[in-house]
Amino acid sequence: MLRHAPYTARMSRVPEALLEVPLVKHLPEDLRARFLAFGIERGLERGEILFMEGASAEAMYAVVSGKVKLVRYSPKGKELLLHLVKPGQSFAEAALFGERTYPATAVAVTRALVWVWERERLLRLVAEVPGLALGMIASISVWTRRLAQKLELLTQRRVEERLAIYLLGRAGGRELTAGEAIELREPRHLIAAQCGTAPEVLSRTLRRLEEEGILRADSGAIRVLAPRRLRDLAEAIE
Repeated sequence: MLRHAPYTARMSRVPEALLEVPLVKHLPEDLRARFLAFGIERGLERGEILFMEGASAEAMYAVVSGKVKLVRYSPKGKELLLHLVKPGQSFAEAALFGERTYPATAVAVTRALVWVWERERLLRLVAEVPGLALGMIASISVWTRRLAQKLELLTQRRVEERLAIYLLGRAGGRELTAGEAIELREPRHLIAAQCGTAPEVLSRTLRRLEEEGILRADSGAIRVLAPRRLRDLAEAIE
């Protein structure tokens, strides 16, 4: 059962993960401290709702620890994962403007801490410090590109290609050697959601790629047997 989470107290020191948030990272040091001071901590238990799709946008957020998924639901209740937000990433910036409603539902995948900037206080700060507005625009543009990439994956790529892109992303884009293992830190159902497919389809895809000698699924990892063929899948153009 999904549950809403209460606010908790302001933290005594700034968590390291917040300093990796792109919007925060590129601010001048004096403005960075002021911006962070406007936020408060919020704790989430696994399965708790941070906000619902269509609800009034009252704040923007950044993940301090744990993971939060941004999802939309079809009329039949099927869940579409838009993004899995990890520590050091912010979200919901764009919702503060325009229609001022959240375009998706945010749910904690694990126990999590998020940093919350309430809309009214944040907009007052933006009015006082125009440079902060430029940072927010840059942050929103990152989300626009991310959603465009997601749309391409879901509409123009086969499942095996999506999986190859996911695995190479987990490898950090480095060149892999034959037999090298890519650690999987998430359960299969969450990996499937990030690939825009169902867990059973992901399992069938893994079996097919194993039969083709491209990879082998080990416990908690994928061992890449044919790195070039995996990269060819990721770079395939129809």
